[in-house]
Amino acid sequence: MGPIVLSIATPDTPIRDAARQLARDALREALGILLDRAPRDIPLISRPGEPLRLDLPDCRVGLSLSHEPGLTLAAINMHGPVGIDLMRIERKIDWLSDWEPVAHDYLGPQAAARIGDLPRAQRAEAFARAWTRLEARLKCRAMPLQEWSPALEQQLACCRTCDIALPEGLVGTLAVCA
Repeated sequence: MGPIVLSIATPDTPIRDAARQLARDALREALGILLDRAPRDIPLISRPGEPLRLDLPDCRVGLSLSHEPGLTLAAINMHGPVGIDLMRIERKIDWLSDWEPVAHDYLGPQAAARIGDLPRAQRAEAFARAWTRLEARLKCRAMPLQEWSPALEQQLACCRTCDIALPEGLVGTLAVCA
């Protein structure tokens, strides 16, 4: 069985408390089915700066969450680490005004050049796709956000990514370690 992605409707607010609870409830329900346990017996551990994890002996199940107002994505990989990321493409004129230095610093010079070569109307989505691919790979490797370097790219090379089909204005990526 490959990774499973859950799409959870959440309150349309940047305050994530309710979204986190709804996501954990959905994960417990899904994991209860997958592990043949009652959802209340699914021990999820969440610590700031660390990936959400299942607290069971010898457990290889990977979990990942990503939130945007109105939607949370959750990923389950029964065979190891997983990362998921979600981004809303804002249609405000200034949303992507500083994309070039951010892309160069975090996505790398080649990605920044590819985005810059696109027509202006396509840059926001291309930036969001590249960003969610980076974040999903970092989450899969349990690494913090950091600036691009050849060494970082090497560490993330084992991750395979897959774009997630989402409603217009949202971009998402799933990553697993190969």
